[in-house]
Amino acid sequence: MALALGTNGVRGLFEQLNPSTAMDFGYAFAQFAKKHPRQKTGETRGFPLVTLARDMRKTSPCIAQAAAAGLMEGGCDVLDIGIATSPMAEWANEKYGCDGLIIVTASHNPPQWNALKFVDSDGVAVSRQRGAGMAGWVGRPHAPALKWQKIAKSAGAVDALGEYQKAVLAFVDRKMISKKKRWKIVADVGNGTSTLVAPALLRALGAEVVVLNEKLDGSFPGRMSEPTEANVKELIEAVPREGADFGVAWDGDADRVVFVDEKGRWLVGDKCVALSAGWALENTRMKKGRNSEKNPDSDPVVVTTVATSKVVEDVAEKYGATTEYTDVGAPYLAERMHALAGRVAGGGEEVGGIVWPRFSLAKDGVLAACKLMEMVAAKPLSKWHDELPKYYNAKTKIACKSGENAEIAARLVAQIKAEKTNRQKLREVEGGFRLDMGDSWVLARASGTEDYVRVFAESKSEEKAFSLMNEYKDRVEKIMRA
Repeated sequence: MALALGTNGVRGLFEQLNPSTAMDFGYAFAQFAKKHPRQKTGETRGFPLVTLARDMRKTSPCIAQAAAAGLMEGGCDVLDIGIATSPMAEWANEKYGCDGLIIVTASHNPPQWNALKFVDSDGVAVSRQRGAGMAGWVGRPHAPALKWQKIAKSAGAVDALGEYQKAVLAFVDRKMISKKKRWKIVADVGNGTSTLVAPALLRALGAEVVVLNEKLDGSFPGRMSEPTEANVKELIEAVPREGADFGVAWDGDADRVVFVDEKGRWLVGDKCVALSAGWALENTRMKKGRNSEKNPDSDPVVVTTVATSKVVEDVAEKYGATTEYTDVGAPYLAERMHALAGRVAGGGEEVGGIVWPRFSLAKDGVLAACKLMEMVAAKPLSKWHDELPKYYNAKTKIACKSGENAEIAARLVAQIKAEKTNRQKLREVEGGFRLDMGDSWVLARASGTEDYVRVFAESKSEEKAFSLMNEYKDRVEKIMRA
């Protein structure tokens, strides 16, 4: 499969995403950054400045250096902040007034994978549509070529880690947190970049922190990177054993986070997003206005993806907020949040990608864990958990031949459009659709990173959730056999 931007950046195995292709993408992003600079007309900074960050994977140093070379060859100075969490890198892009950002990280993927994530000068992740031309530079001569005297440079060192820590501590309500006198938290950093910052921040907020899988290691010796329930069993067992207030786990670059309550119950990512969005609405006092019928554009909004549980919408409605759904992927979330500006209270992705837009448009698992301390200072996480509406989810994926998943999903969309009973409920999304049916829904879409069609279903009834999933799984397989 040829390299191209997917759900969030470009990712692949080292056979494809190697120093050669990373240099090409670095050059390509330099052209993008020059067309979308942060600096205002009349500024004389010279070359655009692009932030570069990486994770701890074995291939990340050489890929990052190649991307840096491509950026400089393409006419962008490079602010290399080294190993960092993805949310820290996105915050630094804004903090230092940069014209864009490349993060070398495959996030939750296994260690043999790597990726380049791209963020623009507004802090908005670059979608496949906006970055469609980048892959065209792979294997192509770089032109126009700068003369050797005009090549851009490395911009020097900054203390992004220290500055980010200060910013997080200033953003959280430390007075609220201090109302609870004793804190104990189990933090599973999963050998990822969160180990650089999360334990230190939780301790700075007054917690005793038990750290699991603490060593920074891109081979993920402690557990697989994605913090699924199966992967964080050690954390689930440790929280009640340690008598901790809660547990928290991150993926490799700390943009995904999940929580475990004091009873040892793992909270699926949708619930983590719902709790955080509700807390944001409560504490920012973003309420539905008296004149909302005349001016609905003034109402608060929670933004999430079409793959997210209705629990987020229910919590938003409790506070008089509307919920807007985007296509699956961080770029689409960030684009919509940026467009809505001050109306957005919070939101995120169902995988545990939580956004606090008043801090950054990044999914920030470290900040989310610190904000959770505010909530638990008010009442235990188990009580917050039990108060959420109950939904059941069913998920599956159907393997397809290489490159065929998008066509299969498109044929299913065409079938539904022809069905009188379903077409009114159809919401077309990138690579597929979502059907809403009262308190139930089903989503089918072509994966942006793998050769699968994914089918998600949800209902107030577990039986109905699995029934819907199986119905549309069968429909996908029938199309494949045709």
